Amino acid sequence: VCNVDLVIHYRKITMQLLVSGLKKIFEGISNIVMSASAVITLAIAIIGTIDVLTTSLIKKPIPGAAELSQAGLALLLFFGLAVGARTGAHIKVDILIERMNERGQNICSAIGYLFTAVFFMLWAHQLWLLALKSWSIREIALGLLKFPIYPVKIAIFLSMVVATLETIRQ
Repeated sequence: VCNVDLVIHYRKITMQLLVSGLKKIFEGISNIVMSASAVITLAIAIIGTIDVLTTSLIKKPIPGAAELSQAGLALLLFFGLAVGARTGAHIKVDILIERMNERGQNICSAIGYLFTAVFFMLWAHQLWLLALKSWSIREIALGLLKFPIYPVKIAIFLSMVVATLETIRQ
C-alpha cells in the first residue's frame, strides 16, 4: 500500500512539473507573439506614414506598401487570437454567466473552451493546408514589390496552433 501511495505521489509531482513547464513554454511563446505584434504594428505605421508623405510630397508612393501592410495586418489578426487565448481576452456574455452558480459558470466555460478549441483546430488544419500549398509553389505577393508570402502564411498557421493549444490548456 505504501508503494502505491508513493507511486501516486510521484505521478502527481511529475504531472505538476510537466504542467508548470508547459505553462512557462506557452508564456514564452506568447511573449514572443506579443513582441512580434508590436514590431509589426510599428512597421505598418512607419510604412504607411512614409508612403503617405512620399505620395503627397513627391508624388511617388512606396512600392509594395499596400501589400506589406496587408500581410502585416493578417499577421496581427491571427497573433491577436493567440494572445487573446492566452490572456482570456475573448468575448463573454457576462450578463448570463454572472447569474449562474459556480458550477454552472464552470460548465459554461468548459463548453465554451471545448467549442473554441474544436473551431480553432479546424481553422488551424485549413491554415496548414493553405501554408503547405503556398510553400510548395513558393508563393510571392503580386505587386510592385515582390516578396515571398508563404512565410506569412506559415506564421499565421503557427499562431493559430498557439491559440488552439492555449485554449486547450485553459
